[in-house]
Amino acid sequence: MLDDHPRMKNLESGLLVLARIVLALVFLSASFYKIADPGAFARAVANYRLLPGDLVNFFAATLPWVEAVCGILLLSGQWVRTASLLLTGLLLVFVVAVGISLGRGLDIGCGCFSPGSGRQIGWRLLGEDALYLILSLFLSVRTGDRTGWRAFLGIHSKSTTVTPSPPS
Repeated sequence: MLDDHPRMKNLESGLLVLARIVLALVFLSASFYKIADPGAFARAVANYRLLPGDLVNFFAATLPWVEAVCGILLLSGQWVRTASLLLTGLLLVFVVAVGISLGRGLDIGCGCFSPGSGRQIGWRLLGEDALYLILSLFLSVRTGDRTGWRAFLGIHSKSTTVTPSPPS
């Protein structure tokens, strides 16, 4: 397997770092604009016509902070699996939302970055989101949380099960 070949292990380590940095920078930069102008982001979310009106503002107020925290965690190398699992869930939602909107023939701004960017939903956006989804899945599967939630909860990756001794 990969662990048997030092070159492959080094290549994988490099790819993991690259995936972390790419996802971190994408989600950090996307979060800044949304945090700075929550009203514009709420309008972009509402344009998808997928959420009930009551949830639009909650989603628009919460999502950018989740993206920012996940980006910071990925950049710092802390809680990488947890952050990438959260981003995997978000990216699945994004892919589904864009796919549904494309299927409905909507011509709307994606709301991904700056509201004034003029970036529309389309096949390119769907492809980019799918690529980010693959990167986040790769991180989720191939990284651990040595300093993350498992360490916080005292769960170690090596089994600490004790086998009882036979009665004497």
